[in-house]
Amino acid sequence: MKFCFACILALTLFCPAFCLSAESTIPLAEEAKLAQAHLEAGLALEKEGRETEATAEYLKIIINYPEAEDAGKKAEERLSGLYEKFSVQIKEFEKYRPSDREKKPVVFFAYIKGLYENYRNMGQYDKAVYLLEKLYDMDSENASYLSDMGNIYLEGYNDPDKAISHFKKALKLNSNNPKAYIDLGKAYEKKGDFENALATYVKAAETFPASTWAIYGLKRAEGVRLTKERKLIKDWYVLGPFDNIEKDGLEKVFPPENEVDIRATYKGKNGARIRWVRPFGYEASGYVDLNRLITPNDYAVAFALTYVYSPNNKKVELLTGSDKGICIWVNDKVVLKKNLERSAEADEDRVSVSLKRGWNKVLVKVSDTWGAWGFYFRILGPRGNTAEDLIYDPEKNENRRKKMSGAFIKRKRLKVTGTLLIYTGALFIFVVGLSFMISNIVNRIEINRMKEDFISSVSHELKTPIAAIKIFAETLKRRGIKEEKEKQEYYGMIIKESDRLTGFINKVLNFSRLEKGGEIFEFKNTDIVRLARDAAEIYKSEVQDEKLEVRLDAKKDSIFAKIDRDAVLQVILNLIDNAYKYSGEKKDITITVNESGGKAFIEVIDKGPGIASDDLKKIFDKFYRAKRADGKGKKGSGLGLAFSKGVVTAHGGKISVESKLGKGSRFTITLKISREGGGDAAENIDNRG
Repeated sequence: MKFCFACILALTLFCPAFCLSAESTIPLAEEAKLAQAHLEAGLALEKEGRETEATAEYLKIIINYPEAEDAGKKAEERLSGLYEKFSVQIKEFEKYRPSDREKKPVVFFAYIKGLYENYRNMGQYDKAVYLLEKLYDMDSENASYLSDMGNIYLEGYNDPDKAISHFKKALKLNSNNPKAYIDLGKAYEKKGDFENALATYVKAAETFPASTWAIYGLKRAEGVRLTKERKLIKDWYVLGPFDNIEKDGLEKVFPPENEVDIRATYKGKNGARIRWVRPFGYEASGYVDLNRLITPNDYAVAFALTYVYSPNNKKVELLTGSDKGICIWVNDKVVLKKNLERSAEADEDRVSVSLKRGWNKVLVKVSDTWGAWGFYFRILGPRGNTAEDLIYDPEKNENRRKKMSGAFIKRKRLKVTGTLLIYTGALFIFVVGLSFMISNIVNRIEINRMKEDFISSVSHELKTPIAAIKIFAETLKRRGIKEEKEKQEYYGMIIKESDRLTGFINKVLNFSRLEKGGEIFEFKNTDIVRLARDAAEIYKSEVQDEKLEVRLDAKKDSIFAKIDRDAVLQVILNLIDNAYKYSGEKKDITITVNESGGKAFIEVIDKGPGIASDDLKKIFDKFYRAKRADGKGKKGSGLGLAFSKGVVTAHGGKISVESKLGKGSRFTITLKISREGGGDAAENIDNRG
């Protein structure tokens, strides 16, 4: 009776005795006899036309009896012959619709590739590479075999040089695979060649601007930049691997909430005795590559431990990124838990945590299947910058801590002393004009700081669309795209970025004209209820965010005021945009329109983190941007609210704000009501200038 291919594949993949046996301990003579028996069986099966079963016999010889050279050589010759035969047959099969049984070359490759993947997952990399080399010999135009070999050298053998060699060969065969660029960049990273890693990620973004792999490469490049700037924490104790096949019960072996004993020994995966190791040092920075420390294992977890010294109680932001599922405890409390598999990128997960004065325990648990597993880690201070007064030490070395704390305090005192000397000298020389001088200096410092922020933000707003336009235009020119649909997609992106650039320039020009007293308004009787509704619809259409909820609550169907419709529309859009940017996950915005005592009121209300009382006093000043907790990293010119105040004031109205930290914000526009109806109320103009 003939065996079907599914039976052979099942036996091969899941029965160790069939083909996945351990390294042979059989005497050489006995091994030669067994190999010869399989060879004769394979030849007999070929004669009967059972080529797939013959393939299995030949593979058993090659993999399980490497010392039987004569039989092995003949088995390789027969495999090559079968492949050639299948290749000829497929040309005939393509003339009509073949059945699954007749797709012999497909079955042939799937069979061998199934073996390779099983060896790889079991950590038998020599056998996996051997099979990939055989596949590549038979199908040398297939770049995927080279990429697979590169990944085994990268993640299995931890040999970045050989991985780089294979990825380069794969790209030479197929340069249209964005993932191959990312694999090459990661190999450069593992080697510590950060310049080539960055260049490879940028090359991927330039070649495939719309690819998710290229976008991931740019995010990975951020991790390289932070590593070069020594901003990523890498000094940890590491423990693992533990068996996690049932994905529970691990806490019985290693309860994370208990006090950690660095000298303790634990029972790890496969019964191995494992202890904490400290592979890096105080000066290390970057991605914590557990794969270089612990052999990859199916269903395993590992732990990393360090301590953070804080000179006082403070709220900070913890930023991390991992390849697989990750859980983080700070002072025995779970602050982050992600049970998913992904590709690591710096700052992928952000969470606010409270550090106590003194040493704070940070424990990380990372899971693994096959391949890469590791994580990025850093902490930002309350102002969103790297917290310079935090000290990281997995051993809680008090002598080192005191020395570093003393050095930090000394630097701080020197800075304060230098500042005091400057002001003391100024006081001595200009004692008569002390009050005026101090006020003038403070104002100038603040203005210069705000101007620098403005210039930085404007540069960002201009560079981003210009860079995008350049990339899309160069892609159209260099690649000679022939598909009309793809051309139109790139043209659309160029037009969109051009419109964005034009809008920003118009915003700055309008603000300049407003400051100089230019006549830029055209007052007409306008329905502000309709205006508020238009603003909400325009913004939702532009943002295209399913999480955004904008509601209109109007007490009347229409309320009229004599205004410049486009200018007031821009003011409302500015307020909605601020509410959206600073609302965090819950983007819930309400616009209310009401009238009372001859005045109309337009309110934009959000449920964001709120604004500090110090910022409320300056929020309408030009170039000023509030330091709101959820606003870190948000780009802006600092002109939006200043422009809004100028517009509303020119209309004889008033703009104000009410806010409490953690309670959200309410911006109110007050305008005089016009008792005349009609006018341009029915117009629906989307012109944001």
